[in-house]
Amino acid sequence: MGTHGGEVLFSVCLTVLAVAIGARQARREAKGPPSAGPGGGRAVFGFVALLALVPFLLITLSHGYGTENRISAVPFREILDASAHADVDLSDVAAVNLVGNVLLLVPFGAAAAFVWPGRRRVLKTALTAAALSLTVEVAQYALSLGRVTSVDDVLLNTSGAALGAFLVRRWTRTTRARRLTPPASSASGAGGERVERGERVGSGRRSGA
Repeated sequence: MGTHGGEVLFSVCLTVLAVAIGARQARREAKGPPSAGPGGGRAVFGFVALLALVPFLLITLSHGYGTENRISAVPFREILDASAHADVDLSDVAAVNLVGNVLLLVPFGAAAAFVWPGRRRVLKTALTAAALSLTVEVAQYALSLGRVTSVDDVLLNTSGAALGAFLVRRWTRTTRARRLTPPASSASGAGGERVERGERVGSGRRSGA
């Protein structure tokens, strides 16, 4: 991950904008009927997903600190090496890379989850993020950006996108459950009215007899 000030600031601004647009559209879809807005809503979230990729591409495709490219094809090697140090803190480059590679694709995963509604939205989002991250890693090596082309970066990016999609799935399920569940007070009130009507009808029949 690069640390170019202008690119990072621009990336943060775009990420905040993408999250704001996504949250606004999410509220609209949650308030509307389940069948509302699959076309327009998906188009909006598709745009948000592409917008959320801009910070990821700006940072991962910028020049790194190294002068030579290196390939790390052993899964979890860099993750375990960074986790093995007891003195790892937020100032450690390896720790920042680990956390950053996860967080970079969380906004993309959250937006993409609305593009593919259904039970497999997390899986589809994760597979898309994995293909995208693998493409970026290959591009880093081909462009000689002085970075480590690592399979761990693909795993971390995929995890971040899957996390964003999972959070959206949980949020939409909770919101829809609340919207479809009638308030307890209104339900009890309706039950009381039915009981009262039944008593009135019964007393009317007895008086007529």
